[in-house]
Amino acid sequence: MLKIDTSLLDTSRGDLLAATRFNAVLNAHGLYDGLRFVVRLSPRVHELVASLPNGIASQGDVSFEQIQAFSTYLHETIHWWQHAGSTCGLMLSLSYPAQTHANLNHLKTFLQLVGPVKSVMAWAEAHPGESQPGSANAIANIIINNQFDIEAYRSLATNPERAQALVDHRMFESVGHSYDIALSNSVFALASTFDRDLAFVPDPRVWKDELQKLTEAKVQGYYYGSPIELSPIGAYHIFEGQARFGQLQYLHFATGGRFDWAEAQEAGMMTPIYTAAFEAFLTITSLPRPATVDHPVVGLFLLICDIAANPGEAFPFSVPFPEMFVSDVDPGMRFVLLCLVIERQCPETAALITRYDAAEYAHVSTTLCEAMKTFSPLRIAGEINRWVSEGEGFRRCLEQHDLGKADLVNLPLQVLFGQFASFSRDKARRPHILCWPGANMAGAGVTDEAAGVFSRQSPLFVDRSDDMTIVPVVRMGRSEAAVMETFQDFYGGFSLYDLTRQWIAEDGPFRYDYSWLQPEGTPDLMKSWASRQFENTYGVSPDQFELLS
Repeated sequence: MLKIDTSLLDTSRGDLLAATRFNAVLNAHGLYDGLRFVVRLSPRVHELVASLPNGIASQGDVSFEQIQAFSTYLHETIHWWQHAGSTCGLMLSLSYPAQTHANLNHLKTFLQLVGPVKSVMAWAEAHPGESQPGSANAIANIIINNQFDIEAYRSLATNPERAQALVDHRMFESVGHSYDIALSNSVFALASTFDRDLAFVPDPRVWKDELQKLTEAKVQGYYYGSPIELSPIGAYHIFEGQARFGQLQYLHFATGGRFDWAEAQEAGMMTPIYTAAFEAFLTITSLPRPATVDHPVVGLFLLICDIAANPGEAFPFSVPFPEMFVSDVDPGMRFVLLCLVIERQCPETAALITRYDAAEYAHVSTTLCEAMKTFSPLRIAGEINRWVSEGEGFRRCLEQHDLGKADLVNLPLQVLFGQFASFSRDKARRPHILCWPGANMAGAGVTDEAAGVFSRQSPLFVDRSDDMTIVPVVRMGRSEAAVMETFQDFYGGFSLYDLTRQWIAEDGPFRYDYSWLQPEGTPDLMKSWASRQFENTYGVSPDQFELLS
């Protein structure tokens, strides 16, 4: 009889649009913070994971308590993989720096025309009227619209069920417009960092011209006032389902099959937050509910999550079918279409995943992607590997990443793309381990190869349970000093994005809520540190701003 400890298995709801304040995770056992790229675990889970041989609970001599704790760490690590290793996750992660990159020159022009006033939105509301090209009104509108459109993309892609108020907003143009603005600016940010000549990165201007034709032709989803059709499933549901069912498979294989549906139900692990995507998958595919956690249908569900979260359109490839732009890049719509492909064209795939190996991954993923006429995850990984092989900027980025370093030019993007390239390198060689980690990291399926992948793709940043500090993970072969320097510079860039967002959209004085980085740092020290990043970029200190409301 397994002694289930729900305090080691339960995870709290980790929204991609995370809260802006950090607190000790004493009332939750694991949480991936999708805004600041941090895995946070309860002190007890920290303690048990640290006690494991080689840091992975796959050996036969570990306790069930350790297995449960590691399963929670695996769950949160899968969230890290989703955000830093999938194309959808990377675009969501890059959307924060993209908001600053998209508005950087416009904000500098606004400073020249208006001066340091906060917020830009409050100023625009106080100065209504027609906007002549190049005027302060026109610049302010561009800044606000860029900010709104990218925020809209994040909401639509992650939680479409919450998006009604958003699409009803007077500033909302269309789903196609929001996705175009967000993805174009994320891709341009990458190009400005690694590929200014666009020798590798797709040129967003090409698909912009095609999308404009759809707008002019009043194609649904691409013009102002268009009827809106949203998927019932978003990236949030896909990510939570993928992390939970990967965790369940780990528990199943690590216990020799003793942990199954009944135990998962008893542990409270089957709440709607974690099962919404799986229930939709069963409904749309018309597949019967699988009898066991290791059933091929569960393996297929996890593969569908993987493909849905990895559109290749807009990044790293261009947009081959502009009229399908939204459904090609939206993770929820991709999920639904893949389920329909299984039901109507590829029902045999429901029985094909039994070994959870690379050959099965390649065969089934290629079959489904060809049927849906989309890029397969393996083709995407191959393209990123080509960029690294042939592009000097990309190659250096990955080399620096492997050393725990990053170049200073757009450093947060260097860190994020370096991790993505590292993930793609492993994805091309060992896709089954990253798609089905539970089946490949426990029981008879565990290998040294799987342990190596898990080590290389472990989270960059975790919280420290004793004092709530966020610290970098020092992987094998890396200098602790180099990793710490990169860590500090990464979050220095993040403070710039945060203060820029406040300047554009938040009334009142600037806030410097960065004690989560340095709990012993004084408020004055945190303000000085963040203000310096801001002033170095814009040439003006936050203290010089006039507050409009």
